[in-house]
Amino acid sequence: MSENILTEKNQILETTPALSLEDERNNPFINPPPQQARAPITPRPLVKITDSELRARVQWIHHTTPHFEISYDKICLHGVEIETLSHVLESAYQSIFFLTHEGLSERFPIYITDLRSPSLMGRKTSTHFSAGERAIYLVRNSHESLDTELVAMLTHAMRFPRYIKHYGITRGWALLEDAFATFLSERIQNKTKHTYPFYGVESDIIAEYLKENAVLPKLAYSWHSLRFASELERRVLAGAFLLYLGDIASDDRVVEFSKYDDEISGDTFKVFFGKNLEDLEEQWSEHLPKALLGYTEIEHREMMEHWKKMMGFRQV
Repeated sequence: MSENILTEKNQILETTPALSLEDERNNPFINPPPQQARAPITPRPLVKITDSELRARVQWIHHTTPHFEISYDKICLHGVEIETLSHVLESAYQSIFFLTHEGLSERFPIYITDLRSPSLMGRKTSTHFSAGERAIYLVRNSHESLDTELVAMLTHAMRFPRYIKHYGITRGWALLEDAFATFLSERIQNKTKHTYPFYGVESDIIAEYLKENAVLPKLAYSWHSLRFASELERRVLAGAFLLYLGDIASDDRVVEFSKYDDEISGDTFKVFFGKNLEDLEEQWSEHLPKALLGYTEIEHREMMEHWKKMMGFRQV
């Protein structure tokens, strides 16, 4: 999940104590307020469930499509839903293949469940890509649908040989891969309000907000740092940057860049986009305020409140 480092007058995603710090029930001089229904002490699951535990606990029903081996939770998912999702998966696969010309040599395993499934017994999990198991886990919850990160997960699966070779190993490559997953999600799913990480808001508006309010290093530093970048850097800020590069250069150029099979440095960008990373980021920073010109202050505030609310739901 995204690190809790966004700020708005200190911090936009604040934690709320589960219990009040005051208890005046024993004070005879104060009339107690009307007693309300007791909220659960643990409103969200706290203990993460491992993938092996998840597979062991859930009763699976199996469904096959041309490119995927789907296993879905028998208790909380219906066959009709899976039929619909199968069409979405195959359509997304074709859209990604059309852009990248990379595909699957065999059916890819996908496990689908719901966070509220009784089989999980209150344990925590979320949509993710497992390179070690070569599998995708799609997890629905009360705030996010099964296709919230679907394109991003398929992007990793369809580039699996490159992913397993470079991700977390080759400097700068994890940032590139996750940013490219965001790039394809936005290009294919077309700014829907339930798609992570922008949730329907213009990517440049989010990037402008982060650069003004968040404590994040410049991409020129993050991209070649030995430090593993945060999810906000990889998926949100770098993703918005690749979308910008697609707009000023071309989507084909971004796709070509995403297939670079070596360490990513600032000068690597010059090979594909004519300028090094530092110059491109400076150019982008000068461009970002223009994204606000088409919106009123009220519209901008509403968009940011929507985005911060959706990002806050991910802080489990």
